[in-house]
Order: sequence, then structure tokens, then C-alpha cells
Amino acid sequence: MMNILLLLVLAAVTCHGRRLSIDEMIVSASKVSALDYLTDPGGNILLHDMDMVLKFDQWQRLNGIDKSRKKRKAIREMRYRWTEKKIPYKMAKDVFQTNDLAEIKKAMDEWSNYTCIRFVEATSETNHVYFDDASGCYSYVGMVGGTQTIGLAGGCRYKGVIAHEIGHAVGFHHEQNRPDRDNHVRIIRENIPENLFYNFKKYDSAAVNNYNVAYDYGSIMHYGGRAFSLNGELTIQTLDSADQGRIGNRDGLSFSDIKLANLMYSCHEMCDSSIQCPSHGFLGKDCKCYCPGDPVMPCGAETGIEGVTKAPTTTAPVTAPPCENLNEYCQAWADAGLCGDHQYLQLYCKKACDLCEKVTKTTVKPTQAPCLDEKEHCGFWQQQGYCTGEFESFMKAHCKKSCNYCNLLTGSDSKRGSGGAQVDGDDKNGSGRIPTGLWAFVSSFVLLCVTLLPTTL
Repeated sequence: MMNILLLLVLAAVTCHGRRLSIDEMIVSASKVSALDYLTDPGGNILLHDMDMVLKFDQWQRLNGIDKSRKKRKAIREMRYRWTEKKIPYKMAKDVFQTNDLAEIKKAMDEWSNYTCIRFVEATSETNHVYFDDASGCYSYVGMVGGTQTIGLAGGCRYKGVIAHEIGHAVGFHHEQNRPDRDNHVRIIRENIPENLFYNFKKYDSAAVNNYNVAYDYGSIMHYGGRAFSLNGELTIQTLDSADQGRIGNRDGLSFSDIKLANLMYSCHEMCDSSIQCPSHGFLGKDCKCYCPGDPVMPCGAETGIEGVTKAPTTTAPVTAPPCENLNEYCQAWADAGLCGDHQYLQLYCKKACDLCEKVTKTTVKPTQAPCLDEKEHCGFWQQQGYCTGEFESFMKAHCKKSCNYCNLLTGSDSKRGSGGAQVDGDDKNGSGRIPTGLWAFVSSFVLLCVTLLPTTL
């Protein structure tokens, strides 16, 4: 049995002998062949960018549709922080094995050891996170109110992935979408499917606060260099090639992750205000100054070099990976004839879909983005009547073709549909696991896979 478990672990964190980046691990854990979808219209929930659960008003504010966002910025920053620096949590019953629980604990300990954020078992707390099985890896951003699920499919149950999802719950966004990212990385558009380019949209500087923490290639929140790659080539290229292998860290928190969390939650608020730390350091919960180390060390310590953050011990490969399947369900989906209809398979199941030689890195990009559907299920949403009413702004940005907006938009407007990223939001009714009823058309693929896959190892 132990040998079988070891093989499963190795299969989840490697592919053809190479270690997967954080985004590849999230992709490989998915049980549905969709990159994003709209679900629960009554609750206005969207799954975006592989693992971000957003409320519809979050998307609106990030894209400038909420005109009051600047006035409410200070309120938003505090409203969605966990009160008393405490995150109550519950575990779904009869879901996680002993080793799964150990990985979750290691991820929580990593956050609490380096910051003032505490994880406590929920008793009567209304606001809490709920670790549960899911169709993939996902989390809400910040404290949105009520029960908010951190979804962990079997392939998500490793410390690094769990720490990443907890990071979203703490209030972190993806590093590669920061407003200042162009000073550090180049997004290679020709290697990205046109209708998925919105995943690389820079965040609105009025909607996020980086607390003057430097851009961090080693952040647990930074995707790898081939995220959403059409052809296996780089989509995120570091300006300094020496840093290319650092992005996609899936091992643990970096120095900057730790520094940002300490600033976000004012971990130093009980310390003497006269204490001054070096500009690249921060004042910790114990009122001591910490500087970059492995991942941190006391400033001035003789055991390391101040100002140098140690690169992750495992990194995403710089060379192009072989043609491969990143999901255990790829062959079953391909056998069911889904390759032509689902872009997820075209990106992450190239081997099963026989696309290894058919996609080249010389993909031609038009000078102006065409009027098209940017999301996989626009046709379904159009049939549900989402082109008008409450979801009209979302559909105009992402589903121009299905909603017949193409002839109504000017040339400048037709380029506008690249929105969609994460930002703190509110939820008056609370928020638990993603409902399944209204995206059964997606989750039905799971049942199909179960039918097609063998029942024994």
C-alpha cells in the first residue's frame, strides 16, 4: 500500500520525470475539462484563472465598472481581512486521509509560523474556511463572509498547492497580474490562445495594494512560464533570463509572501514605533526585524546575506517540456470525443488529442484582437439570457460573438474584452462550496470519466 501511495504522489508532482510548476499542479488536479465557468447566477459566482472564485461584483470593481471603488478602497482593504488575525476552519468529514490532513496542517503552519495569522478550529464562528473535496483546486479571495470553501481535489493535497490556495483566502492575488509586472516579466501573446489572454490582464492599481513589496519571481502565487501555453512555449518570460526557472514555485512561501502578509495584517502593531528595520526587511510579530533568507532570517544575522532571497530549491524547467498529458482524465476525455470542443484538452491533453505536431510556435497573431468569445461556455450563457440584465457587462467583455456585440462595437471597444482577475469582494449571503446544479453541463464530464476509467490501480 505504501508503494502505491508513493507512486500516486510522484505521478501528481511530476510528469515525464520533471517537476510540475504550481499552475501545472492545479491544472493536473482538475476533474472537469473546463478552464472557467459561470455558476450559481443567484450568488454571482465565477471561477477564473484556474483557481480563483470571484463574486460578480469583484470582477466589476476590478474592471472599473464599480465607479465607487476608489472611495471604498480603504473600507475594502480592512473589510475583507480576517478579524483578529484569525482564520477559523472546518474540515469536511470522511473526505481527507491522514496524509492529506498532514499536508493541510503543514500549509497552515507555514502561514502561521511566519506571520501573525492564526488558524483555529471553528466552533460558533460564522465566517470560516471549509476544506472540502472539489472538482479542482480553488479558493475565494479574502474573508468574503459565511462559509467559504477551499476546494482540494485529490491532486491538490500537497503543501505547496494548499499554501497557494490559503494565500488566496488570506487575500493574495496572482503575482504575474500585478500592475507593475511589465517591469519584471514579458507576456508573450503569440503563445496564448486569443480567448484566454484575459488571464494575463494586469490588475487595476486602484483595486490592489502591494504595500510597496517588490515583485517576487519566487512567490508561491506566481504561475510558471508556460501557463495557458498554446504550443508548449513560454507565455511568461522573465526580463532577466537567469530568473526564468524561479517562477512557478510550488514548495512554500517566499520572503516577499511573508513580508506582504505581515504588512497586510499589521503584525507589528503592538511593537514600539521607534523600531526601524532595513527598507527590504519588515518588523515581525515578535517585534524583531527580518530580512530575506531561507526564506527569512533576522536582519544582520551572520548566517546569510541580507537583501538576497534564496531561489526555490525546485523550479519549473526552462526548456520546453515534451508533448504530454497533464491530467489523468485526458485519455478518457479524448476517447469520449471532447478534444474538438474543449480548449482545456487542447492545452493540457495534447498527447491524448493527437495535437503534438499540429500546434507550432509560429502562430500568427492579428494586429487587432478579433471579435470573439473569450470564455469556453459563452454559448450556454447566451442561451440562459445572460447577454442582457445583471450579467451584461461581463458578457460584453468576454462573450461578444455569442451575444452579437461584434457589429455594435468600435475598433477600440472590440479590444476591451480582456478583463477578469481577482480582487477582494463582499458576500452578504455567505459563500460555501461552488454549487453544482447550474454547471452540471461541466461536471457531467466527471461522471463520464468515472465510467471510462478503470476501477483498479
